[in-house]
Amino acid sequence: MTEITASERRLSAALDRIDQLLETGSPAAARQLAALTAERDALQAQLAAAQAEDMSARLQTLSEQAARLAAANEDLMAANRQLIEAQETGGIGADETREALEAEIEALRAARTAEMTQMGDIMAELERLLAEDGERKDGES
Repeated sequence: MTEITASERRLSAALDRIDQLLETGSPAAARQLAALTAERDALQAQLAAAQAEDMSARLQTLSEQAARLAAANEDLMAANRQLIEAQETGGIGADETREALEAEIEALRAARTAEMTQMGDIMAELERLLAEDGERKDGES
C-alpha cells in the first residue's frame, strides 16, 4: 500500500510540474510557437497566391475556349444560312456542303474541348476535396 501512496505522490508532483509549465510557459516555446505560426501564415499566403494564379490561368483558358466556341457557332450558323439560301435557289453545291460540314465539325471540336476542360476542373476539385477529407480523417484518428 505504501508503494501505491508513494506512486500517487510522485504522479501528483509530476502533474503539478506539468501544470506549472503549462501556466507559465517557456519563453523558448513561445518564440518557437510564434515562429511556427508565422511560417504557417506565410505558407498559407503562398498557397492562396498559387491557387489564385492557377484559377486565373484556368479562367483565361476557359475564356479562350468560350471565344473559340462562339466563333465556331457563328461559322456554323452562317454556313447553315448559306445552305438554306442555296436550297431555296436550287443550287446546293459541294463547296457549300463542305463548308457547312467543316463548320459543324469545328463547333463540335470546340464544344468537346470546353467539356474536357470543364471535366478536368471538376476532377481537380474532387481530388482536392478527397485529399482534404483524408487529411481530416487522419487528424481525427
